Amino acid sequence: MIATIGTFDGFHRGHQTLLARASERAAGMASEWGVITFRGLTAFKNFKYLFTVTEQEVLERYFSVPSVRRIDFTPSIVGMTPGEFLDSIGREFGVSGVVVGSEFRFGRDRAGDAHFLSVECPRRGWTVDIMPTKMSSDGVPINSTAVRASVAAGRMEQAADMLGYPYFCLGRVIHGDKRGRRLGVPTANLEINQERVEIRSGVYAVTVFHEGRWLAGGANIGVNPTFGVGERRFEVNIDGFSGDIYGRTLAVFLLSRIRDEIRFESAGDLKKQVTSDLSVIRERAGRDLESRADFWRMMAGTLRNIPSIQSS
Repeated sequence: MIATIGTFDGFHRGHQTLLARASERAAGMASEWGVITFRGLTAFKNFKYLFTVTEQEVLERYFSVPSVRRIDFTPSIVGMTPGEFLDSIGREFGVSGVVVGSEFRFGRDRAGDAHFLSVECPRRGWTVDIMPTKMSSDGVPINSTAVRASVAAGRMEQAADMLGYPYFCLGRVIHGDKRGRRLGVPTANLEINQERVEIRSGVYAVTVFHEGRWLAGGANIGVNPTFGVGERRFEVNIDGFSGDIYGRTLAVFLLSRIRDEIRFESAGDLKKQVTSDLSVIRERAGRDLESRADFWRMMAGTLRNIPSIQSS
């Protein structure tokens, strides 16, 4: 097995170069290839995932990753020397080659690096490919830390540039206060996974995948100060949609942050602002659906085959 190794909580453009190289290397050797990654990272450090495991599985299908092996991030794994780690994955997964980024670190005290692999892999009879760091259009090195920072700051266009696709969330629709319905702008209140990176509060233009098609929408992330909710919520208003979707799982792609969350003096003022927001949201969603048509078509095909979405 040709293995590309890393956290892989989101397949950004740098990761995509690793996947492509692993696939090429495996084809040349008539071998299998796949990803070796880790789970349980939040238990050992102040770590927030870019994507939940279910969302990662969506991306694995979208990028046609044939095999993903997840290693529990246990104290025994943390304590392994770089050599012991290579021995372990060699035994467990039949590794015959590795593909990693130039900044990859592994093993106890992060002592394993590209130089270590360039020496140790040939000694084991393995191939080794060290891929250079991919840069964003702004000249920023692309890595998961940089993508997390963009999402946490609400810079969704920057996140999409590094990911190669818009950042998204899968969320089950749960019961809220139904204030939006009374205002004539019903919202779906999505369940938030606490292990993911916290998205900056505000109002976002989004696209929502529902019943096999893409719909424009607006998402409000925050505490809803007009009504003094207090707890953070992720509420989505789907443009022109009405119906009962409680218990359904929605895929929500965040395109851009359009404004801060604001406290309004009245519910009427809030409704006026939401109406104004919708014109911006329609324009941005329509533009993105057109400019990234191939992505939306392929992602729709992927989401149609996710049981948790289709059966909810």
